[in-house]
Amino acid sequence: MSERFRDPGTSWYDLLADEILMRCPRCDGRASVLPLPGGTESGIFAPRRLLCPACGYVRGWEGDRVGRYDEPTDPYFRLPLWLRSPCCGQTLWAYGRRHLDLLEEHVAARRRERPLPADTPGGNRGRPRTLVQSLPGWITSAKHREEILRAVARLRATLDVP
Repeated sequence: MSERFRDPGTSWYDLLADEILMRCPRCDGRASVLPLPGGTESGIFAPRRLLCPACGYVRGWEGDRVGRYDEPTDPYFRLPLWLRSPCCGQTLWAYGRRHLDLLEEHVAARRRERPLPADTPGGNRGRPRTLVQSLPGWITSAKHREEILRAVARLRATLDVP
């Protein structure tokens, strides 16, 4: 277990640039949502493609709105995420591997540090609220540490399953 965690300043928007793992609407297997390279849009509104390697399901997304960031669904297609598990009477969820790693590092740490203040070099000026700053209290509570880490381990085990 790590003794120290410093908030890296990762926002929800940053996570949308990564692969988002979700349940395929056709076969319920693990599917991925990825930004399409070479599009005219960039960032969170870049065109996306949903692809399921198990059944070959493919669907595109081009839009100017994304779903909410506080639900266990993918914000583009609004389908259930692959990485979700009951935990502490709630649902613990993550978009993908980087999100899961960040949750695990934060929860496991005994000492948690906030990101640099906005008025210091390298600070958070002009950036949206960080993912860690937005975590609900039940995740940040030390009394749930062990149960959350067990749930993270269950979710991590599903990453190796095709």
